[in-house]
Amino acid sequence: MKRWLSIPLMAAALLAVEAPAEAQPLDAAARQALRAELDAFFDQYYAWYSAGAADEIASHAYNVPYVLGDGSALGTRDEVSRWVAEAWARLDAQGYAGSDMPDRNICVLGAGSAIVSGRGVRRHRDGGLLGEYGWTYSLVKTGDGWRIVSIFGHDPALAVRCP
Repeated sequence: MKRWLSIPLMAAALLAVEAPAEAQPLDAAARQALRAELDAFFDQYYAWYSAGAADEIASHAYNVPYVLGDGSALGTRDEVSRWVAEAWARLDAQGYAGSDMPDRNICVLGAGSAIVSGRGVRRHRDGGLLGEYGWTYSLVKTGDGWRIVSIFGHDPALAVRCP
């Protein structure tokens, strides 16, 4: 093929490639519906985490593989469940009574991806505050619903915000 023909053919091929459905713009109603799904997901996630329900979290909240803050990954549901149970046991030994993120910044990136970020709180059994944290979650929507891919801890005054 002559070189002058290859350039128009490549340009036509690039124009014919369709962007994945997840990358398509969402209208306001679709974006709001996904925000509501994510808000309900996090209500359930924090209820499970507050109760130490490691198996529920591993089965219904965390994606496998799950990426830890140091970049390593948990590759099986059993590894995720053990990791959550161990983290919860450490919190329980400190008098842990539950977690929440009252002001969630829910950023819907597309039909199948999102970031949720904000100030999280952990409560003590005596009713006081165990701590305030900055948490940013990256999520994907699978055939089984929303799943957390990773969580990043940061300064509680910082959060990812979307327009």
